[in-house]
Amino acid sequence: MTPAHHPAEDLWLDFAAAQVDFATRTLLESHLAYCKSCRTLAADAAAAGALTLREDAPSEAPSSLLAGILARLKTPEQPRVGSEALPLPRALWSLLPDFSAATWRGALTPGFRFLQVLQPGGSGLFLVHMKAGRAFPRHDHTGLERSLILAGGLSTEDGVMEAGDFEQAEPGHVHGPVALPDEDCWLLASLEGGIVFQGWRGMLQRIAGQ
Repeated sequence: MTPAHHPAEDLWLDFAAAQVDFATRTLLESHLAYCKSCRTLAADAAAAGALTLREDAPSEAPSSLLAGILARLKTPEQPRVGSEALPLPRALWSLLPDFSAATWRGALTPGFRFLQVLQPGGSGLFLVHMKAGRAFPRHDHTGLERSLILAGGLSTEDGVMEAGDFEQAEPGHVHGPVALPDEDCWLLASLEGGIVFQGWRGMLQRIAGQ
């Protein structure tokens, strides 16, 4: 299935110029695994930079360069959290961070769990798992949120998102996603700020000073 929701074109320019942080790069590289049209956009954005590099490169690459690259390649392994293998598409295995030592964390909603991927600086990156049909409480964000569906899908006020779909939400965009009823949903999300819950969860959050 071809994704229906894509990153903005200017984001691909930043991607090609290496002007995105770890979390955003992981989301964009994962989207490329699903989307032929964005692979073309990303290649076009990188073309000018590639021409510049070619002009400055030696006429012949050292014979040891390719051998060194090939020596570093290895067959990607299915992502795991401890002994649990994650049911994610094989095309993503080499793109995702190492989750093996991470610990699942929960929320106040049954059927929801997430891993936080830590890295120096930049946005926080999270792997989220929602059981089929489960809803996540309505919430806002204090910073930019970007998300990519890895498997399954979500229904939101803005429509349905399925595998490969990319969404960017500005602060002030309140939503309450619900996993589609026929399959668990797995997604990656980057957050530049925190989550602000609505309703009674928001009241408890404010009382707790979070």
